[in-house]
Amino acid sequence: MTRDVEPLLINWWKAKNEAVARLAADGRSDTGAQARDSRHMQSIAMFVKQMFVDAGLDEPDVKVDSIIPGYYRRSKNWDVVATHKGHLVGVVELKSQASSPGNNANNRIEEAIGSAVDVKAVQEETGAFGKLGVWAAWCMTFNRDAESGDPIQLTRMQKAKIRFPLDDLAFKNMTYAYQYAIALERLIARKVYDAGWMVLTWVNDDGTVDYVEPIPTATAETLAIKIEERVKFAIQALREE
Repeated sequence: MTRDVEPLLINWWKAKNEAVARLAADGRSDTGAQARDSRHMQSIAMFVKQMFVDAGLDEPDVKVDSIIPGYYRRSKNWDVVATHKGHLVGVVELKSQASSPGNNANNRIEEAIGSAVDVKAVQEETGAFGKLGVWAAWCMTFNRDAESGDPIQLTRMQKAKIRFPLDDLAFKNMTYAYQYAIALERLIARKVYDAGWMVLTWVNDDGTVDYVEPIPTATAETLAIKIEERVKFAIQALREE
């Protein structure tokens, strides 16, 4: 089944622009306030929820914006939480970056790693999530025009602080969008996350919305395939419950 991403991103841009206008009218134009106004992510959350339902879960078993226990913190909000017969099937984290990536990109990647470590520690130490273990996905929607597209250069001060060579060639000529792509590709390859999805999106001069999915292993289609595999496994494994 081909999933139509373009209408989803049209909604994302519409909600994001409405949030900017709404906050500006209230005298709050900072990017932190915009990020906390999460209405622009609702359509993406429902889009991912539908993947679980299409794969075979009952709709009431797939919740958007839910809280589950943490191990290194009391609890964690996940954007999509899917269960079957009381057992965790999957959790999905949805993030977006519409502006100021220089202030936030590293933090987002660190948060992604921490969230995966945290939820797996809960299961390993307590078994709170049932018999299936933890299955997690991380998704990023990035505004291509939040940066110039030119490689990020270290400042003279940053270069003076380097204590070991920065010799990972993957990060040579890196942009923030490219750093997200490398991170997500590696998070999946090293099994930190079981699946992911990354979208680069922008608005053309004529007002139309466009996008690319830069990671072949982390597209809407691959995410749906991975979710379908997980749901089929869960239904089969819990058939006697």
